[in-house]
Amino acid sequence: MDVLQIALIVLVVAGIWAIAELALTIRKTRSAVKDLSTQVGEVTASANDAIEQVQPIVQKLDGIVTDIEPAVKELKPLVDKTNTALDMATVDLASVNDILVDVTSVTDTASNVTSTVSKAANSAVSGVAGVVGKFTGGKKEPRRHRIAEKVQSIRQSEESVEVPEQVDEEPVDAPKTYFTYGSHKKGE
Repeated sequence: MDVLQIALIVLVVAGIWAIAELALTIRKTRSAVKDLSTQVGEVTASANDAIEQVQPIVQKLDGIVTDIEPAVKELKPLVDKTNTALDMATVDLASVNDILVDVTSVTDTASNVTSTVSKAANSAVSGVAGVVGKFTGGKKEPRRHRIAEKVQSIRQSEESVEVPEQVDEEPVDAPKTYFTYGSHKKGE
């Protein structure tokens, strides 16, 4: 046998082997394609079932959106009215703040006046006590204490005075009026 014949025999055997492998690969591929087709069919059926179940929900959502559209159209005017109301409330609060500043200044002034009157009354009482002490020739300290005690007893008697209850009178039908502060700002 010649080398060429041996090579030809080896080539024929290799060709037969390649054809057998190709047939086996095609058979496995056909089996895999068949399995894949079955799985794709199952996935498609599952997707169709899911779509069928979701369709009523989508229809209900469409109905809800249709029902909500008029309310959404009314929402913008409502928001505008709310903003206007908040702006007005802010202006009113600023006015209240100005009023409270005025009340605070009046209260501070009243407190200062009360303090001044109290100091003046105390100094007057001390002066009177000193003058009385000089006239009587006694010691100033006990006399001051007695005068302070008398002043305190007068204050206590003023506090213990009972005010008679008011007699119920028929209400007068007078129109009620309210005073409103203008938009007064400081510095104007």
